[in-house]
Amino acid sequence: MSGPGDYSAQSSTAAGPVAGGPATAAGGYGPLPGGGAAYGPPPGYGAGPAYGSPPGYGAPGYGPGQGYGGAPGYGAPGYGPGPGYGAAPAYALPSDQPGSVDVVGTRVGQYIVDALCAAVPMIVLFVLSGILVAVSNGGGLAVIGGLLYGFGYLAAIAAGFAVYAWWPSTHGGQTPGMGWLGLKVVREEDGGEPTLGQHALRWVLLIIDAAFLGIVGLIIMSTSQRKQRLGDMAAHTLVVRA
Repeated sequence: MSGPGDYSAQSSTAAGPVAGGPATAAGGYGPLPGGGAAYGPPPGYGAGPAYGSPPGYGAPGYGPGQGYGGAPGYGAPGYGPGPGYGAAPAYALPSDQPGSVDVVGTRVGQYIVDALCAAVPMIVLFVLSGILVAVSNGGGLAVIGGLLYGFGYLAAIAAGFAVYAWWPSTHGGQTPGMGWLGLKVVREEDGGEPTLGQHALRWVLLIIDAAFLGIVGLIIMSTSQRKQRLGDMAAHTLVVRA
């Protein structure tokens, strides 16, 4: 007869499943009475998909040119050098490098050379006029001398146009003085060769730039960022080292 503490006589079902019976469910509850399903974890509640970062909701990539999730269209756009300016603007180049506008002193010499070229026809006609008037004693030669004197002013205008406008438009942007001293005129926006109209506008505005023996033009050139005189600013041109 078993005592109250003797557990050997207890039903085997109290300690576990009957030998040969159905296996105990994973939750340890055993089969339901009547052969029902075990009381394990409910279907679908096992090791389901990880509740980590949902697809597409990770840390957004903020790289150059990318927005959220690496999408293109966001970020700081890249700004390379502007067209026509290269690695450094022309006014930042040393004076001895091609393309530099730091040539004010050389331009003074160039204007003297070009002015002498433009003045040659006028000087020749004035000298001839003076000779004819001197030897005519009031005759017909004096009339011819007077006409030559008037033509001298017209010759000066024609020669000025030829030296400052026509010649550089057909010789790579260089006046005679520029060709001799290593300068040239270029378009401000892209460094190309200016048109005849641009050269003509520069020449016309010499009326202002050459005032007071060129002091006005010299002051404007020396104080402007790209060393432009008034004619250059109006024509959108630069004078640079060739």
